[in-house]
Amino acid sequence: MATAETLTPVIDQVIALFNRQAMDLPDGFFDRRTQFLLNGAAFETLLGQPPADPLVLMLTRGPAGYRFMSKALQHALIRAKVERGDIVATGEADRLSTELWLSGTLRGTGGELNAVIAVTLKIGAAGSVEIAEAKVDRADLDKLRAARLEP
Repeated sequence: MATAETLTPVIDQVIALFNRQAMDLPDGFFDRRTQFLLNGAAFETLLGQPPADPLVLMLTRGPAGYRFMSKALQHALIRAKVERGDIVATGEADRLSTELWLSGTLRGTGGELNAVIAVTLKIGAAGSVEIAEAKVDRADLDKLRAARLEP
């Protein structure tokens, strides 16, 4: 089973890639079924389309889901940057958690965003992330949504 110690370098690699605006990912970190949750809602339910639609699932799960979300954040935030806190086991053998700090300049308004994101990862038996859950303050989400609409 993957542990905080074995996954920390891989998580740091994902963060470094995001900060460089690269869409690459370490092999096997997410598998094609990895589900992303935002404040308890599955990403596929947030697109306004039937969540079981194969195209919706293809766009919102696994590496494609990560890339879809990353591109939206990088569009909303000029010079988007992520930093992380300590990665710790949650008490459940297959879960790790950390806090991420997302910062950057909001497109359109020029205002600064400094959001704290609580992240929990459920790790599967093969060592890849099965579920990645992020909890973000509603006001920060509203700022990001408005900035994403800017050209």
